[in-house]
Amino acid sequence: MTFELDHVFIITQPGASEADRLVANGLQEGSRKTHPGQGTANRRFFFSNGMLELLWIADRSEAAQGPGAGLGLLERSERVDACPFGLVFRAVGPHSGECPFEGWCYAPSYLASPNHFHIGANSDRLDEPLLVFAPFSMASTNPVFGSPNGEIVEVVVAIPEQRPSVELTQASMARGLRLECSAPYLMQVSYRNASTEAIDLRPDLPLVLHR
Repeated sequence: MTFELDHVFIITQPGASEADRLVANGLQEGSRKTHPGQGTANRRFFFSNGMLELLWIADRSEAAQGPGAGLGLLERSERVDACPFGLVFRAVGPHSGECPFEGWCYAPSYLASPNHFHIGANSDRLDEPLLVFAPFSMASTNPVFGSPNGEIVEVVVAIPEQRPSVELTQASMARGLRLECSAPYLMQVSYRNASTEAIDLRPDLPLVLHR
C-alpha cells in the first residue's frame, strides 16, 4: 500500500511553552485539544498537508491507568533516554484495510465509532518513535489543513538506535518521511513558507523547522 505522514508529534513539558517560540517566529497556532482516556493535551500547528503537534501529559493518573496507557506516553515523558516522537500515517488513495506495519488496535473515546488507530507493534520500544496508522479519513479530525503555515516537504527523524525494529523500518517507507540512525534524537521539519526563517528549539526540544 502507499501511505504518507499525516502529522507528527513531540512530547513536551506541560503547557508546551516552546510553542510560544514558534508563534514568535511567525507560525500560526491552531486550536488546542485534550484527549480523554489518554491523559494528554496539545498545542497544534497546521500546514496545508499535515500538522506539528506539541503533546504533554495533562493527567498523570489517566495516562498511567486509562485506555491509552499502552501507548507509553507517560514513560516517554518521564524517561530522559526515551524517544519523544510520534509519527501518524494515513493511506494515499482508497484504503483496502491493509496496514503498513504489524500492530494493535487503539479505539480512544475521542474518535467516533467504529474509527480506531492502528498502533505499531514496537510501541514497547521507548527508543523508537510511537507509530500510529489511521485506517480512516483524518479529514474530520484535522479540519483546518490548508493554513498559512505553508506545506511540509519532508520530516527527517534521527534516533540513536542502529538496528530499528521491523515496524519502524516499514514505517520509514512512508512518503514524506526519512529515518536516520544517528545520535541524538532530533526531528527536522522542512517546509515551504516564504515569511519565516529556520526555528531551532534545541536544547529545550529536539526539534528544528527550516525552509
